[in-house]
Amino acid sequence: MTPKQRFLAALDNEEADRVPVFYQHLGGAKWVLQSCGKTMREGFHNPEVFAEIAIESHRLFGYDNVMAGWGDILIEAQAHGTVWKWPERDFYPRVDRYAIVEISDIEKVEPVDPLKDRYWSVPIKAASIMESRVGKEVEVTGCIDSPLLIAMEMMGAENLYMKLIQEPRMVEVLITKVVESSKMYGERIKEIGLESVMIENGTAGAEQNSPELCDQFDMRYLKAVLDKFRSLGLKTIVHNCSAIPFLEKEMALKPNAIHFNNKAVDLPKTFEMMRGRACVISGIDHMELMFKGTPQAVEEEAKRVLDLWGKSPGFIIAPGCEIPFKTPKENILSLRVAAEKFGTY
Repeated sequence: MTPKQRFLAALDNEEADRVPVFYQHLGGAKWVLQSCGKTMREGFHNPEVFAEIAIESHRLFGYDNVMAGWGDILIEAQAHGTVWKWPERDFYPRVDRYAIVEISDIEKVEPVDPLKDRYWSVPIKAASIMESRVGKEVEVTGCIDSPLLIAMEMMGAENLYMKLIQEPRMVEVLITKVVESSKMYGERIKEIGLESVMIENGTAGAEQNSPELCDQFDMRYLKAVLDKFRSLGLKTIVHNCSAIPFLEKEMALKPNAIHFNNKAVDLPKTFEMMRGRACVISGIDHMELMFKGTPQAVEEEAKRVLDLWGKSPGFIIAPGCEIPFKTPKENILSLRVAAEKFGTY
């Protein structure tokens, strides 16, 4: 099987010849940028550079997909009016001014066609380039924030959660507009031939949200986006990097796969809950183990996780979230090596 076939088979809960390895965002960016001689800032402005950087990550580390999205979490919010600024060093942009300062600002927000936005269009156009260059061999995965997360980056977290209580109707108006933009994103990536998309949904966790507010403002609108993506034939991955994730709520929405940090869950219990119902993308610790550990320690942890899962289909191994900027490249490679060594069926 090609890496692409292996990855898509796992998302469909079908047998593959070995466990695929999932590459999320622009992980290990120090080595990727250094190797290709590009900067993040160039990539945000130029689809060709974005594609070159993403393809370089595959050349260096050999995971089974490349991702048409980076971990900045602001690109959709800026398309809806949030103003960002660039730090002096080469890194993700940061908020300069939120789109929603007064609750009345919500009335000014309109749904956005991603291809008509200067910045949101870049990863979509880059995905088309990646699809033409490496898409037959590896899966090119789209990437979008969940509706609630986009709203958060339009208002600020504290302001959003206050308004969930004080002005719930207006927040619902805002998120409904964001959903329409998200649906258009699905249409655009389908048009260029992508088959899978990751939805960042780290807001679905008990440290940020009550179960009741999560149902009303997160799951409800995430479902609308997932339903649209499914209707387009896209395979869906829900990523949840929460420290106390509401995985069962996300499972009820029936995505193809759910990606979580292993340290945030009871792993044996979670595996049994999800086995056969959705593809498990099992994230080993990226902040301590991959960032500060040794290649041998990463391999040993991957083996432990692979042995715990067993030989059932529908399993992908990954870092728990985006790999830190300066993670040793030997540690990043060790995860792929472990999948080849211990995850072959």
